[in-house]
Amino acid sequence: MKTEYLDLKMDFMFKQLFGHPSRKNITIAFLNDLLNRKGQDRIVDVQYENTELVQVDPDSKTNPLVALFYTSNHEKILVKIQEEYQQDMPKQVLAEWAKCYALPLPSGINHTVPVPTIMLLISNVPLFPHKTDRIHNVFQLLEDDVQTLRIPHLEFQTFDLTKFMSKWKKYRELKEEPPEAYPWLMMLSAVDYRKKTMDTKILQELEKWEMNGQEVAEAIKEWESLSANPENQERYEARLKCLRG
Repeated sequence: MKTEYLDLKMDFMFKQLFGHPSRKNITIAFLNDLLNRKGQDRIVDVQYENTELVQVDPDSKTNPLVALFYTSNHEKILVKIQEEYQQDMPKQVLAEWAKCYALPLPSGINHTVPVPTIMLLISNVPLFPHKTDRIHNVFQLLEDDVQTLRIPHLEFQTFDLTKFMSKWKKYRELKEEPPEAYPWLMMLSAVDYRKKTMDTKILQELEKWEMNGQEVAEAIKEWESLSANPENQERYEARLKCLRG
């Protein structure tokens, strides 16, 4: 029987796969690959803030802040899925970053000053349609002339899923090794709940990745299990009805 995957861009689905302590190894691999963390910079552990936020209000018409992590590198990482264009989106993202930056650290973390805070924005709407065709962009606070990092506490990283598909097809045609972030972006792009579509080519390609990466393989297996859960299917349909209404 063909697996009907639920869209991971749906807030509660994303949180269940990437924002739940029982799947910590998937979370760590996801963050390391998207942020290109290697060697001593790799994240080896995370703590979750407000894991109860996995329970998303089914009547909400907008995605809430998706997931917040405290990492073994003494930083906060806030992951947000952007499904719709919003007026003044850069200002809203900055306000959400500021809110996250100001949050107190969990008990047991010995820091007297705020830690570096990274906003990781994964967007399914064009972010810079006339300025760049890059999928991944990094924004930091740099000195104007020599471009040295002025304050390491502020960082925004964005992934544009609307540009991802063309790049992914190029790597496939050239048979080049794609960046490590690609299987995760493939998972996020494979299903479109608004168009009611599922890209079988992406899913077939993911099967190859599944044989090469332990965490990716585990994530796909968990995704399949979560998608088959009747309660998740019911919540999914309820969210669709709300978002379309």
